[in-house]
Amino acid sequence: MKMRISDGDTDAPSIVRASFWAWVAAAVVGLLDAVLFFYFKDQLIESTIRQNPALNVDQVRSGANSFVWLTLILAVLFGSLYVYFGRRMQTGERKSRTRLLIAGLVHLALSILFPVSYIVLLGVLLSVVGALLMYLPQPAKTYFSNEV
Repeated sequence: MKMRISDGDTDAPSIVRASFWAWVAAAVVGLLDAVLFFYFKDQLIESTIRQNPALNVDQVRSGANSFVWLTLILAVLFGSLYVYFGRRMQTGERKSRTRLLIAGLVHLALSILFPVSYIVLLGVLLSVVGALLMYLPQPAKTYFSNEV
């Protein structure tokens, strides 16, 4: 394992690289969920109207459209943050590791507030695995220490 030297040349330990790929997988799963949600939007609208026929159809369509777009925008946002900060974390930047953890926690909080699917839960699980891998194992702690 090559450690950091003064000009920033790095070779991350395998556990840090695994953490990076867990974050990337979480981003891909989040985007996949948003695209599937976008694809099945009409079925969501129809089932909502069947469950509660007293609702105004136009309001249900408008609300569903807004929710689908919000989901897609958040998936792109968190996916971008995961990949960007994950890449910077992989190069040894300690602040990016903290920022990545904060992005994951905010994503977890938003996932709790909105109705979620099993795909979203898989993405959250992958981000938890990524967070644990970048903080807990000894090679990760050594890689991010100030003394290296």
